[in-house]
Amino acid sequence: MQSPGPQVTELAQQRSVSALVARARARTAGTAVPFSSHGLVENSESGRGYTLGREYPTAGSGCMLTSVLAPVGVSLTFCVIVGKSLHLLGK
Repeated sequence: MQSPGPQVTELAQQRSVSALVARARARTAGTAVPFSSHGLVENSESGRGYTLGREYPTAGSGCMLTSVLAPVGVSLTFCVIVGKSLHLLGK
């Protein structure tokens, strides 16, 4: 059986869990990401960047949760009421 070469050993060390943790800790400490010569690109006109739930205008209070759940809840409640009334009329 052949012994692994130095390149294989080096690759295994680069892909290890300890190397992954070391890179994550270095990045949280402010070390630059390798292979990036510039800062992050910001493509928004406002300069705020993107925030979850603020990409599109929402109806009502501006909360996406209520904008989605209110119509779904009303529609589901209407279907349940119609189904119960049809069941009672059928007896």
